[in-house]
Amino acid sequence: MDIERINVVNALKRSEMFLGLEDKYLEMIASLPSSHEITLQSGEILFRVGEHADTLYMLKEGRVDLVAGVSPEAELGKQNLVVEIVTTGGCLGWSAMVAPHYYFLSAIAGVPSVLVCISGSELMALSDKDYYLGYRVFNGLAGIIGSRLRDYEQVLLRGRRWPFLKSNNISD
Repeated sequence: MDIERINVVNALKRSEMFLGLEDKYLEMIASLPSSHEITLQSGEILFRVGEHADTLYMLKEGRVDLVAGVSPEAELGKQNLVVEIVTTGGCLGWSAMVAPHYYFLSAIAGVPSVLVCISGSELMALSDKDYYLGYRVFNGLAGIIGSRLRDYEQVLLRGRRWPFLKSNNISD
């Protein structure tokens, strides 16, 4: 196994989506043609709301902010609402696995970050071939979606941003 694939496997081991998945399955995922690492600089946009979602990302190191209000046409500004802060081991871009395959938020690197990229369609095809792997992948995905929905409810409906932002002026 080459060093890049070993790095991807090690990152997947720490990912919330693949936590506890056996090494043979992590190696299968890391062997997908699309599996690779990318580096983002602070402030770099990974994806914008409304863009077609084709890639799933696992944060190997760094921080990525998920924000509302950055449309494909909009410029970044301080008025964007940070809905969630994703840190090491977090998963982004789950829309690549779920129809209608459009990103619902925008992702912006808060600090220099390294991410593992995997094609959603390749991971879906692999899951179709191995039902146990598919079950584990979608079980992890369901956990992420459920957690994000609960977190978004706190931010959007109640104004509570405490799970994401250490300092806030919004009373709980």
